Order: sequence, then C-alpha cells, then structure tokens
Amino acid sequence: MNRKQRRELRKDKNLIIELYSIIKKYLPDLFDKFEELTDVRHQSYITYNMKTICVTRLFGLICGLTSLSNISSDEFNTDACIKNISTICNTRLTELPYWETIQDVFMNIKLSELKNIQKYIIKTLLRSKMFDKYKFEGAFQLLFDGTGLSNHNYNLNDNCLKRKHKDGKISYYKYVLECKLVAGNIVISLDSEFIENKKMLTEKQKQDCETNAFKRMIKRIKSNYPKYKFIITGDGLYATTPIINICKKYHWLFIFNLKPDRLRDINNTFEENIKLLNETNKANYFLSSNIEFNNNLINVFKYNEIKKSKTTIFRYISNIKMDNDNIEMVVQLGRKRWKIENEGFYTQKHRTFDITHLNSRNDNSMKCHYYFIQFAHAIRQLLELGNLLTKSLKLKIKEVSANLLKSLTSTISDLNNLEINFQLRFDD
Repeated sequence: MNRKQRRELRKDKNLIIELYSIIKKYLPDLFDKFEELTDVRHQSYITYNMKTICVTRLFGLICGLTSLSNISSDEFNTDACIKNISTICNTRLTELPYWETIQDVFMNIKLSELKNIQKYIIKTLLRSKMFDKYKFEGAFQLLFDGTGLSNHNYNLNDNCLKRKHKDGKISYYKYVLECKLVAGNIVISLDSEFIENKKMLTEKQKQDCETNAFKRMIKRIKSNYPKYKFIITGDGLYATTPIINICKKYHWLFIFNLKPDRLRDINNTFEENIKLLNETNKANYFLSSNIEFNNNLINVFKYNEIKKSKTTIFRYISNIKMDNDNIEMVVQLGRKRWKIENEGFYTQKHRTFDITHLNSRNDNSMKCHYYFIQFAHAIRQLLELGNLLTKSLKLKIKEVSANLLKSLTSTISDLNNLEINFQLRFDD
C-alpha cells in the first residue's frame, strides 16, 4: 500500500468503534468492575455514578489527554463526546463529570480494588489464549524494573524515598516497581508496587527499596496466578540468592543480567570454564552450565553482539537448560528486559500518558491515576498492535491519539451494534 492509498484509508476512520469493540470482546466486564468500586459518597449528593467517573477518566487517557483539566475542556466536553460516553455507560448525561468530581472520587477509591481490576485485565487476556504463542517452555515472561515518578524538595505525603546529595541537600522521590507481562511487542502491567517509606525513619533504619518491593509483589503474583508458570526477568539487582530461591520455590524460570562487578566469582568461574570448554558452538555465544552459586546450580551465558566493528557484551544467569538449539532464543528473552524501559516506561513518560505528572498531591488519588494509566496503556496496545485496521493505517502514536479524540468528540458513533466477530493479530 502506497502513501496515497494509506491517506485514503485514513479518511473518516473511526477508531473509537474499533477500540470499543475490542473492549466489549476481550474485556467485557471492565466497566461493570468500575461500577462495583466502593463508593463512599453520600448517596443524596451523587450526580455521576462510579462507572461514569471511571469511563470518563479512562477514555480521556486513551485519547492522550493526561491532565484532568483537559477532560473538562471544550475540546473534550462536546455534545458528541457526552452522547458517546452516555452510550458506553448506559446512562443519560447532559454534561461530563468535572475534573474536581473525578479527583474527589479518586481520593477514596480502594487501591486493592484497582489491583483486582489490573488482575482482571491480565487474567481475561491470558484466558483468551491469544498470547499463548509467546510462551517459552510453557511459561509467560515477566519483566521487573523500578522507575521514578517525580522528585521534590519536600517529603510529599511523608512517604517519599529520600536521597542526600554531596552538597548536603536532600531530595525526595516517588518510585514504583512494575511487573510487565511481555508477549511479542505487547508490554502490559501485571502488578505494581509503590516503593515508599510508610513511617518516619531514624538514621539507622533502612529505606524501602526495589528488592523489598519485589518480595512483597512476588507473593501477590503467586497468589493471583497460582496455575501459571513464569520466566522472571530483571537486571543485575535481581541476581541474588534470596530471589533465586523464590523462583526455585515457585518452580519458575529466571533470566537475570550478570554484572561482573557484582558477581565477580561467578563471572570469573564462567570465563575460566569457557576457555576450557564452551558448551555451544554458535558463533559469538558462550555457555557454561551448572555453576554453583550459594547452594544453587545456575547456567551462565553471554552473547557478543558485533555491529560496525563495535562489540557489545550481554551476560546472563538462568536456570533454563540451554544448548545449541535454544541459546539464541534465551538470549533474545534476556534482551527483552529493555522493553520495560522502551515500550513501558518511556511510552508512559514521554509519548502518551505522562506518568511523571502526578495529577494530584493526595497520595491515594495519585496512585489511582497511575493505575488508570496502566489500564489505558493495555487497551491502547491491543488497538495499536493487534487491530488490523489500525496496523494497516500505519499511524504513529500521536496520530492514534488524535484520531481517537476526534472520533470520540466529533462523531456520535453507533456503539450499540458492534461487530465483534474478529480476532486481534499480533506480530512476533
């Protein structure tokens, strides 16, 4: 298809219909889950129900409007948008909820209930079987990494992590640990754990950290997904005996980056072993199996990538059994860790959702907005990467946002008679 044909195809294409069809088929109970959220408001003062509040926020985010004030703008609050959201929520609206109304509700939503919606999204998508082709040895791959959300010169909500600089100044940070399910090019939030100091610490007490957040999170993942097998993937921070023992206990696979300066003895043993015997004959691949590491046997491997006379070395440890037949695939799995940075954090920070914009200084509300960004990002990826029309249009991320916003706010769409006899198709 040439550029002129793509321009013609883009004309009058309504991506809101495509997106809503995906939600109705693959996440049919999502809006009912919103309606079931605990509402602490006095019933006599309620103008908008929980579904309307949540759908308005969700669709604003999906359309690329990250700031709450944008939802109340004339650009979004059009007659067509009001009618479309009325249809989606099965209610009659004359106006959309004002941003202050959404903020007041988010201050009191139970985060545990949003975690359950996060779980619903993942479980429903996994049960659809459309990600099964991305399993390796029967396991789905999970990527773990932490990221900063904001920094301040004061301790916002009295739970920030703090850092003392060389000049004596102290900075305060909001951090979150993310677990992302990766399936092909899809990177969806499976669980989130905020890294924060929940009480005032003395000088001798340690701050919360990514490792402790991982230990809290991993128990929840095992409880929420007891029948699933996973490949736990992380950077060198995770290559520790306690975390390896957790994977061993749960019968999960793992791939962690090997940093020579952190695991010096392991790396030295590996380098000595491959001088004597490299267990693979694949060019630029090196493997040594069953190296002892604190009562565990691990496989150590590396790949030397040569591009334009520049060599980049990738080192890993794993409990996956490797040979000539699968070492290239396992290296590819290890290298997918960058996806949590690029398709995950980078997109959410700089392209569509602006997770560094707190939206609220209230701690509970701030976290609610963060979860809704995860919901919106999951749905957007289904549209952008799985929908045949969207892929054929070859729209950039901002163009998808613009099309969605135009479709929602300029056209009263027939959302009651959707065609859902379709399958999402994802590229490898």
